[in-house]
Amino acid sequence: MPRRDDIEELFEFRIQFRHLGSDFVNDRHFTSKDVQSAINMFEFACRKDDLEVEIASVDKWNRWSDRWERVEQFVQKEADLVS
Repeated sequence: MPRRDDIEELFEFRIQFRHLGSDFVNDRHFTSKDVQSAINMFEFACRKDDLEVEIASVDKWNRWSDRWERVEQFVQKEADLVS
């Protein structure tokens, strides 16, 4: 049986985005170990579906306070998502 220290903690991320030329905000949810992995999964899904999008926000679920909290580290990758 693995020790508790060996298990990576997973978090739920909500990525809100707009299709280019639209004001309607959609969201997709990803479970990953960090925000960068969630953004990578989002990028893969967008490429796979041939979507041109702009990220509006990235939030992380805080299960202890039962609310979404804004993640600011995604800004550096935002420019790469618009293709």
